[in-house]
Amino acid sequence: MAQQTIKHVSTARILLLGQAGVGKSRLTDLLARSVDTPTPSTRSVGDVWWNVQVRLHEYPCNKGMPPTPEWTSSSSPSSSHSSERFGSSCKLFRRRAEAACDMIPYFVEFYDLKSSMRMPREHRNRLFRNIDGIILVYDLLDMSSHDNLHDLLYHPLRQICRHRHRRLRPILKRRHVPILVVGTKLDMLKTRRLRRSGGIAGQLGADEILLNCLDPDSLAEKSRNEGKLRKFLDNAVDFKQYFPSRRY
Repeated sequence: MAQQTIKHVSTARILLLGQAGVGKSRLTDLLARSVDTPTPSTRSVGDVWWNVQVRLHEYPCNKGMPPTPEWTSSSSPSSSHSSERFGSSCKLFRRRAEAACDMIPYFVEFYDLKSSMRMPREHRNRLFRNIDGIILVYDLLDMSSHDNLHDLLYHPLRQICRHRHRRLRPILKRRHVPILVVGTKLDMLKTRRLRRSGGIAGQLGADEILLNCLDPDSLAEKSRNEGKLRKFLDNAVDFKQYFPSRRY
């Protein structure tokens, strides 16, 4: 009975977007690190086209969003695959969450496209349609990587709007897929750049985090950065429930 419960833990999928060299792989490693998944081998589920790492996230069930069974597709690992790897951790996680407060455990999969792979368009689109949140990554030392995020975001966001909202709508409407903007290599920044009012985070109404991907304390518990990440993941679960994906 316990195994059946674990098997049906839902999965939220997060897409990382950014040009090569901005630190997406290191950021993925930082985001997925947790007490339950302390090393890359304990949180990597892998894929031919994607670097995929998984963590467990506590979603406050008092928001009124019950968990739902997860769909699977040929383009990404299924929730049952994550469950097999994290079965024992999820049992402990669920007991700890229920004892502490009313929380629902969710798997969160972080997808980083392998830059050396040319993924077939249909495979890529199939995943984009089922993404529940997007993290835009840029290099603080190279602001052109920030400006290029608009181009990288357009196609995934268009796929999400078409297939999750059931119609084409302005992609920057209030209820678009949750987005978090992350600036990397903060430790190498000699002078602090002034925030530009026309930055992509402001345009999207998204939170922004500046960090050093090699510093585990960048997302320390109860820090401002950790709070922004938790809010983003909660919003991704909300989006998954309000705009469920369709089977293909």
